[in-house]
Amino acid sequence: MKEKLLIVYIFLLVIISLNFFDATFINQKIVNYLGFFVVMGTVLVSSIYMFDRKAGFVIPVQMISLSIIFSMVMALFSWGQGFKDSLLETSQYMLWPLFFLLLHLKIPIRTLEKIILAYGVLYVLLYFFQYANAHTVLFGKPISGEEFSEQRGAIRIIFPGAGIFILSIFIAITKITQNDRYKWLYIGLAILGLIIPVMQVTRQFIAGVFLIYFYHFFKSQSLLKKSLILGAFAGGMLVLVNSDIPMIKGVIEVQQRDIKLGKDYIRVQAGEYFLTDFSPNILSQIFGNGAPNWGISSYGKFMERLSNTHEYFLSDVGIIAVYAMFGVFAIAGFGLMWYKSFVLTVPKKHQYVKYYLWYLLFTSLTWYSVYHYHYVIATIFALYIYHRSSMEQKKWDIVKHLLKTTSDTTGRTMTSAPVNDEKLINQ
Repeated sequence: MKEKLLIVYIFLLVIISLNFFDATFINQKIVNYLGFFVVMGTVLVSSIYMFDRKAGFVIPVQMISLSIIFSMVMALFSWGQGFKDSLLETSQYMLWPLFFLLLHLKIPIRTLEKIILAYGVLYVLLYFFQYANAHTVLFGKPISGEEFSEQRGAIRIIFPGAGIFILSIFIAITKITQNDRYKWLYIGLAILGLIIPVMQVTRQFIAGVFLIYFYHFFKSQSLLKKSLILGAFAGGMLVLVNSDIPMIKGVIEVQQRDIKLGKDYIRVQAGEYFLTDFSPNILSQIFGNGAPNWGISSYGKFMERLSNTHEYFLSDVGIIAVYAMFGVFAIAGFGLMWYKSFVLTVPKKHQYVKYYLWYLLFTSLTWYSVYHYHYVIATIFALYIYHRSSMEQKKWDIVKHLLKTTSDTTGRTMTSAPVNDEKLINQ
């Protein structure tokens, strides 16, 4: 009974932390209050176990969690933003300590996979439902205007909660190569994992997913198959680039325009500003400025004016936004997390967690995937699965080594025993 309640809680925590996929037809006050109290309650309980373990991803998550919490002090010190405003705004980024609660509860990895896949399928269904009703904003918000409009050759809907969807499609491609019994269902989800990014015409989304797919299906092939895959990939790219598909043409045109702009590209200018000119003092350059309560506090109003006059948005500069809000120790935490994603081994059946972390790394300069609430819970799930499976594999490797050593020692003793007996007999 206790285990079932925990599973229900984790399942509901996902959709609550995603603000119900930013559904517009649910009372916003109810969503905000529910999200705040559930997330903060989870953070308070999880923090009890923050220092219970070491190794793996514990230190990176500790660094990120503590940096986010301390940033509220910096918002008060550097910008005069009160703790109430800071807490309300920062709560959406604070779920990281959940990692320690999951470690304490030892939630089965298979259970988390089922939850992730269920939400991945739900994401697909809701996205296509919203696409079919593009004239009415049901989830999220348009990039500009009051309704979803055609941009880059498509009706562009950046559907909320992409983190859980991305993690689910990486699970799908891993299950395909593991010959799971539900292989055809995973193939279907994996195909949708290619189609939906193209439909959303977001460059980093498309490039990140395509690169991970290519790497996964390419790495274990023979030399001949690798050559064929490379040829097919290059040929397919040429066909797409020269096609008349509006979405593809739209993405290419935007990319060519941004390359021509160079240093005048607005994201480059915003990145330089938040790196060098944003922080008002040395302490903020080290510990961050905190998360601004947009349009409410004086700090939030400053950010609103900055967006109106210069079009500088924190959401456009990814990991630089993490530095601006949470400081250098949060950056160090992310850096250590990505370093460990390359050096810590994980069983093949859980390779998808590496892919997810690499996707975050790939998109970290130009997208909010590293810190936004649309991604945080998926990142925590990935880190927990990675940490637990990696630690368990390390234990098994130690056990196998000990067994092998014992076996070798026993074998040597047994082979040497007749020699000793023979010496004794001869004496």
